[in-house]
Amino acid sequence: MSVVFRLFSLGLIAILAGCDNAQSTAQLHAYLQATAPVPQTLIAAVPGVEPARVVAYEAGALRSPFQVVRDAGSGSWQVSLLVADELDMDRPRQFLEGLDLEQFEMVGTFSNDQGPSALLRANGIVHRLKVGDYLGRNNGQVAFIDPAHVEVFEVISDGQGGWLERSLNIPLKQQS
Repeated sequence: MSVVFRLFSLGLIAILAGCDNAQSTAQLHAYLQATAPVPQTLIAAVPGVEPARVVAYEAGALRSPFQVVRDAGSGSWQVSLLVADELDMDRPRQFLEGLDLEQFEMVGTFSNDQGPSALLRANGIVHRLKVGDYLGRNNGQVAFIDPAHVEVFEVISDGQGGWLERSLNIPLKQQS
């Protein structure tokens, strides 16, 4: 077997040696030099990126820009003298207690034998309210109805066992 292997190796070397032609190799090198890509100018180095400035958000205590601004009667919160027993937290919630007070606008009043009623519009629907009715998310309650405005009293927990309260006037919306 070693003889067969030697003959096979010699034949393979002879075939490969016959493929090496100096002239074709020179032509191949000339072709590669002619078609070699032209060296491009180097791209300038990417400038360094500055880290973003850290800015403290200072508008957290300001009014949300999405809340309606009421010129007349927007009350401020103050400490309440109420105790938890004075608020009936177990009473069934009324529909208008799911809406923010800022959504309400007064469109009129009327009186009958049961007393004065206010007409407040929220989300395009006019609602009739009387003194003592609840509205708004913060335990709001109608305290006083006047032909020019409705006074609403709100109470909210301060998170420390106390209560904060405010009185808010919803003025009559004048037709333009």
